[in-house]
Amino acid sequence: MVDLKLSAAGGKPPLGGWLPPVRLTERQGAVLNAVADELIPGGAGFPPPSEVDVLSFITRYVTPAGQDAKWFPFLGEDDFKARLDILGDGFLQATAAERVTILTGLEQDQPEFFLHLRDVVYYAYYSRPAVVHTMNRTLRAGRDYRLSPQPYGYTDVMDDWDDELLARVRGSYRRTADVRRVEVPAHLREATS
Repeated sequence: MVDLKLSAAGGKPPLGGWLPPVRLTERQGAVLNAVADELIPGGAGFPPPSEVDVLSFITRYVTPAGQDAKWFPFLGEDDFKARLDILGDGFLQATAAERVTILTGLEQDQPEFFLHLRDVVYYAYYSRPAVVHTMNRTLRAGRDYRLSPQPYGYTDVMDDWDDELLARVRGSYRRTADVRRVEVPAHLREATS
């Protein structure tokens, strides 16, 4: 059997997240999908998060048990699972309006956790190929959005440089090696303190 863990315990997660990913119970996965669907409702050609497998992304970025959650998304396995369990069946059986109320309460009562959860759902959703393809097809500014900006960048939709505007820019340049500390005059120090 091959051990796919590519990063030492306590180390930075490898590119692409932890392997193997954190395992969720069926109910925890259902709760997470339901939360994601409330945070990013599908529509106008965009699929809901539960249909594009946001779970496979999120479970690779939740820090495995026994390690500090000091890297994005700053969610540790044990705490994350416990919070999904608390939401549990109550969240799954709630109406859409009730789910929004529950999430609003979570945002107010546990703002740090809510922000980390929201952020990882957003990252997961916009990393999914189906979402990227929808953006390419339906959004002018998303025509050249890619799963990764490299090596092509976003030049397809960038306007050319405005040479006339750039010609009016005034300024100077100082090399970093030439930067020196200066003594701030007393009257300016007092004004800023």
